[in-house]
Amino acid sequence: MKRLAYHAALLAGTMLAGSLLGACSQGNEEKQSDAAPTEQKDPNAKFDPPINVRMVLSQAVNTTFPEGDSMSNNLWTRTLLEETGIQIKSDWTVDETQYNEKLNVAIASGELPDVFQVTPTQLQQLVDSDMLADLTKVYKQYISPLADEKLREDGNIGINSATFDGKLMALPYTTAAMDGATMVWLRKDWLDNLGIPEPKTMQDVLAISKAFKNNDPDKNGKNDTVGIGFRKDIFSAFGGMTGFFNSYHAYKNMWIADPKSGGLVQGLIQPEMKQALAKLQELYKSGEIEKEFSVKGTPQLQEDIATGRVGLVFGAMADPLSNLNKSMKNDPKAVWECYPLLSIDDKPVKPQISSSPPVYFVVNKNAKHPEAIMKMMNLWVEKCFGKTADGKFDYDNGFPSHKYFTVRTYGARKNLNNYLNIQEALKTGDTSKLNPGQQLNYDQVKKYLGGDKSYWNYAKIFGPEGSLGIVNKYFNEKLLLPDAYYGIPTSTMVKRSSTTGDLVEQTFMKIIMGAPIDTFDSFVENWNKLGGAEITKEVNDWYAKQKK
Repeated sequence: MKRLAYHAALLAGTMLAGSLLGACSQGNEEKQSDAAPTEQKDPNAKFDPPINVRMVLSQAVNTTFPEGDSMSNNLWTRTLLEETGIQIKSDWTVDETQYNEKLNVAIASGELPDVFQVTPTQLQQLVDSDMLADLTKVYKQYISPLADEKLREDGNIGINSATFDGKLMALPYTTAAMDGATMVWLRKDWLDNLGIPEPKTMQDVLAISKAFKNNDPDKNGKNDTVGIGFRKDIFSAFGGMTGFFNSYHAYKNMWIADPKSGGLVQGLIQPEMKQALAKLQELYKSGEIEKEFSVKGTPQLQEDIATGRVGLVFGAMADPLSNLNKSMKNDPKAVWECYPLLSIDDKPVKPQISSSPPVYFVVNKNAKHPEAIMKMMNLWVEKCFGKTADGKFDYDNGFPSHKYFTVRTYGARKNLNNYLNIQEALKTGDTSKLNPGQQLNYDQVKKYLGGDKSYWNYAKIFGPEGSLGIVNKYFNEKLLLPDAYYGIPTSTMVKRSSTTGDLVEQTFMKIIMGAPIDTFDSFVENWNKLGGAEITKEVNDWYAKQKK
């Protein structure tokens, strides 16, 4: 890997979380690869006669299709065959919740398809087992300039993480990590009912929590509201405690620079985490966090928000789509506003974001046409961001066609670029520079501003007071804090992550629900004994290499 340019490379240039929204945004087509000279092939050349590419397919939850279509036969696969001569043949298709388990069985048996999606851990295992094709040469020969640009838009973090001993062994799912940065969502109408100003500090957020629990913010004469809405998945974005931790400068499941040692330390075991847990314990004892939160999942928290029990929650920019929208439908007087994370002291809050891609796309070492994966990626990028971009490849007559294709990338700035372009069009009235996806979101915002409240969810993301404005603030003020470790899971991570992960969640939950706060100290000792110390050494060995 090349020299680590940590904050500068990631924050000054580009950044995180997938495309949840809208169709794709256009980028320039300047080649950014500094690869050694290799005979360049036509990235748009069509296989003639067509070739078959075997795949295994993961179907996202709530995916719907036009009649007769499926994951292996749809708008994307038909376009792929028509324009590249690649015919997808699915060995099997399963729900995404079952995909990794079924793929692990296939890996163990050696029965692998030609092209497939893997987790970082699976990538490491397959590389160690010498089961994957080296993509270095075919990438240089066949990747399109625009696809190369999008894959590198994160400062090359994804490409570097997919490179082993100088060989590119996978294509990273480069996506917008910044979209996952957390923020505060609260009922502004409840603040107004209680005469409370908008929050400026974390102390203000804590005061609002107390008032929402005790002062009848909905004015229904009943004691039926809670302070902050949390759910059992404490490390999630929506309804999790990630944003709360970050407000105390505590970071879950990520590696941060240690100014004392010059190395990396795990945020989970730092003193700031103990302080945040102590405050959460106070909130639980006072009833501001309801007693049943430890058994509530996403649907239960969504229902609590929809029925007016919860008016303050930590979440991310996309929450208006499904997590908050039912509240607006149930109560037309509800006013949800978003605010940046606020600090418990005079130090600025740094919302944490991931660095490494969540998944990778790989090719079986025995595949006859390893270059096919490049043509698949080229097609995705072109139909999302290129000159022939078309909104139907995102949503086709209401069907989520963007969920139908496996090999994909959104680059690091998709939704933020969409937001900025839409803001400019709202100011000038000139929509000529908007691509199909941006035009769709622009129209939704205009309809909302014109009085159609059914488009509140999109307006609250892409509109003048949308949540992407918070993401833009984080980005412009260089507040986003990426995980300092972006390598593939180390060998001890692979062996011990489930054990240490269970220890973390169980201990944190016990402390929040009343265990002595000093339980945290013994937790740190146990974490180190159960593999944490060894993982820390492996991470710092990796980190030292990046700085050379």
